[in-house]
Amino acid sequence: YFTCAINRVGTESFPNAFTSGDGKAAHRDFGHFYGSSYVAAPDASRTPCLARDQDGLMITQLDLNLCQQVKDKWAFQMTARYDMYRDLLTRYCEPNFEPQIIKDPSL
Repeated sequence: YFTCAINRVGTESFPNAFTSGDGKAAHRDFGHFYGSSYVAAPDASRTPCLARDQDGLMITQLDLNLCQQVKDKWAFQMTARYDMYRDLLTRYCEPNFEPQIIKDPSL
């Protein structure tokens, strides 16, 4: 699948002060946004980033056939064990689930 990493630029300010729950004093700004938006393809290639300090608009072409090509190359579906995943997830969702914890004897 393609992933779009979007992030705005600049600093957003609000009329009323608020806290972030970190114990620091109330403030009116939301912090700095770093931009650098990009699109990543299923094969881990990506577009160049947009600027970090100015607004921008990215228009790019997506080769949707690349999704199937990567699936065919990696063959995850061929080796997936959905029945095993289903059973593990079912156990994990039980209210009395206790995880198996293996401690490293060298620690």
